Amino acid sequence: MILAMFRVMLLAMLRDRGAMAMTFLLPPLVFVIFATVFAGASGDDVRLKLAIVDVARTPASGRLEAALLADQNLRAVRVSPATADQVRKRVRAGKSDAGLVIQADPGAAEAPFLIISDPTRAIALPLTQGRVQAAMARHLPDVMLAKTLDQAAPVVGPLSLRQQSRATAALTGLREDALAGKVPADQPQTFKVEDISQTHKGRGTIAYYAGAVTILFALFSAMNAAMSLIEERQAGVSDRILAGASGMGPVVNGKFLFLLLQGCLQAASIFLVAQIFYGVPVQAHFVPWLITSLTAAICAGGLALGVVALSRTREQAQMFSTFLILVLAAVGGSMVPRFLMPPWLQSLGWFTPHAWAIEAYHSILWRDAPLTSLYPAWGVLTGIGLGGLLIAHISTRLLRR
Repeated sequence: MILAMFRVMLLAMLRDRGAMAMTFLLPPLVFVIFATVFAGASGDDVRLKLAIVDVARTPASGRLEAALLADQNLRAVRVSPATADQVRKRVRAGKSDAGLVIQADPGAAEAPFLIISDPTRAIALPLTQGRVQAAMARHLPDVMLAKTLDQAAPVVGPLSLRQQSRATAALTGLREDALAGKVPADQPQTFKVEDISQTHKGRGTIAYYAGAVTILFALFSAMNAAMSLIEERQAGVSDRILAGASGMGPVVNGKFLFLLLQGCLQAASIFLVAQIFYGVPVQAHFVPWLITSLTAAICAGGLALGVVALSRTREQAQMFSTFLILVLAAVGGSMVPRFLMPPWLQSLGWFTPHAWAIEAYHSILWRDAPLTSLYPAWGVLTGIGLGGLLIAHISTRLLRR
């Protein structure tokens, strides 16, 4: 009996080549994708998008700005117009992970650097500090030594003429070594830090993950509910419906409306908890939040129906939908914030509904973005959903032939 059951299940798997491929070929592919995502999320491999403005405009500050712009470990851009407010706008809009304002000569006694950070990208702050310190040590060692001497003067007293001469020679030598590419030992540096939001710093992170969880579970729930298409097909219900005049069109549309309602209610339950327990201002942005939730539900419902309609068996649908949801979630930022990923993977994330949904929710509830900036996200989410719905209609019509 045991061997008989084993043989039955083995033959069933071998006959269903689609399910077999998803069982043995898709898991290694998922592993490769997840390994790429999480390996790129380590601090040493993160290439920050850094907005730089040099307000000081001294020779030393110019050297530092040029060094940071040329740093292969950064995606640094020079901001125009060259003002601190422009840097703040870029960070708040999510165009840069952090901003650096060189507000005084790097050799100044007071902190010459102002880092503008987004609390939702907390790791960007220490990484920016580290990159600036490394650039100072590599390209401006003479400035760092001069600053150290100035700081030590009140304690040890003024330098004699001979000491001044030796210090000048040392500074000149360090500058020449830096220009020649020789790297001296690292030195401490002082920064001022400014968050784009001085209050409710944790709210941005909560808003981000509320959006990430919403689109993730909207897809999971929609895929599970859409499985009724296959169950009805296997039970012969679809054949009776296809025998009628209307065909499967009303059935697919009815399921789509249910999935739409389910997705909206699911989003409402998540964000209700976010507002009550974490102070996320959903009520203050109700209309754009509602539109975003509606388009996310359209996307999830249409995509689920399209995927299930193309599947021959429930096993295929389950395996492929799980694979699809996990991959989209990983690449789209539902599991790891996209700014921690390699640049090419960040670009790939825009081909997932997760990235658009998360960006829309985050822009509404954290950045107070204008409605015009949300139109692309709403359009993409709606387009994916209607495309999936169209595929479901075409697939079910083919069953009639």
